[in-house]
Amino acid sequence: MRSGLVLAGRYELEEMLGRGGMGEVWRGVDQRLRRPVAVKILPLSGAADGTGLARFRREAEIAAAVNHPGLTTVFDIDEHTDGGLRLFFQVMELMRGRDLASVLSASPSGLPVAQVVDWAVQILDALTAAHGQGVVHRDIKPANLFLTDDGRVKVCDFGISRLADATRITATGAAAGTPLYMAPEQIEGHAVDERTDLYAFGCVLYHLLTGTTWVDAGSGIGSVLHQHLNRAPAPPRSLRPDIDERLSALVLDLLAKSPDDRPKDAATVAAHLRALDSSASSASRTPPTGHTRPTKDPGGAQPDRTAPTRPYEEAPPARPGDQGGGTATAAMILTLLGLPGLLAIAFMAAVSMGSGAPIVVIVVNLVVVIAEAVLLAIGTRRLSQRMETGRRMIAIVGGLAALHLIGASLQFILIGGDVELDSPFHVTLFVFCPLAALLLIAAVVMALLPATARWCRPSEDPH
Repeated sequence: MRSGLVLAGRYELEEMLGRGGMGEVWRGVDQRLRRPVAVKILPLSGAADGTGLARFRREAEIAAAVNHPGLTTVFDIDEHTDGGLRLFFQVMELMRGRDLASVLSASPSGLPVAQVVDWAVQILDALTAAHGQGVVHRDIKPANLFLTDDGRVKVCDFGISRLADATRITATGAAAGTPLYMAPEQIEGHAVDERTDLYAFGCVLYHLLTGTTWVDAGSGIGSVLHQHLNRAPAPPRSLRPDIDERLSALVLDLLAKSPDDRPKDAATVAAHLRALDSSASSASRTPPTGHTRPTKDPGGAQPDRTAPTRPYEEAPPARPGDQGGGTATAAMILTLLGLPGLLAIAFMAAVSMGSGAPIVVIVVNLVVVIAEAVLLAIGTRRLSQRMETGRRMIAIVGGLAALHLIGASLQFILIGGDVELDSPFHVTLFVFCPLAALLLIAAVVMALLPATARWCRPSEDPH
């Protein structure tokens, strides 16, 4: 291709804007309507390009089927022969700005939360329109999301999308998409639907908020796909504490392995994000320099931003980020209140040395009680970090420690028969230790409650 080439006697190429696996994109001029356009060109060299041509045509079909200001507009599709080379091309609106991949490269620590929420709602509105026409994009990623100079985000490149009644366009039946943002069902070759796009959107949202993908991008493609299938993501809030807990929980819901565990549709997620945005309306927004979002779109109808939708909390599974925080906090407080009872047992075991009591019994009690106290302290710390291992440690070790406190009281009565009833041992054995046992039992109950389990996230230790 060259500058000055006129395609189909109408579209003059001026400057190449980019080149990729699907050909080249040029800035051009529609000579008939005298307007600037973008021209995507796919050279065809033989039968091997059949799949590429099918994807190219598919993108134009999708654009014709779905009309929304958040989706790239395709004006025309045609063929041209230049010196024996057959060219297939699309003519699209010329957008000025940059894709979100470029935005992310300049923001390694993530973008302002309010700005991310604004962009996310725009993306979801566009996906709602596409999904409403039975279209699944299947390749939502930062490079396919374009931020225009007026602050609007547009969803681009429907080349591997599928209409609800369309057949697969990959010749081998292999999964199509980008590994860093690919849903588990897509990896395994199962049926995809709008929730597949929501998973990829969750990956993008995680990346925008934290500045990093939730999967280890430095590992090989096999490892990346394995992580999507088997590894639970760390909460975005664990990487960036200023993220609202409800937003962090929503991202994790979008990244659920099973489509049935994700929100039901893009409109539901958009409604939840708008609710979060409204609750934080007092916080100032910080858009990138030179990018301001207009209140009205001069180029087309606005998406309905007030349409009533079912509250997100009613969508399966309903797990707001702050649900279970009270029971988890209770488990931690009760555990800490029970620790002095274990320390009292350790103290009594230490002072009993040389009293004639069996040394083996004393040493075993001393070692076990110290181990229980340490494990409970570690469990409390991990639960405070919303780690599932902390909840389990309190549930298991707390139960054993409660039994130990009760059993130790009986042991000391048996081996310390010469202890006077009005001594400090009497108070410790019959008041302090039983009370500590009850506190630990209550901590175990709090840790085992479903609300506490929902509050925890089965992530790897951040340290």
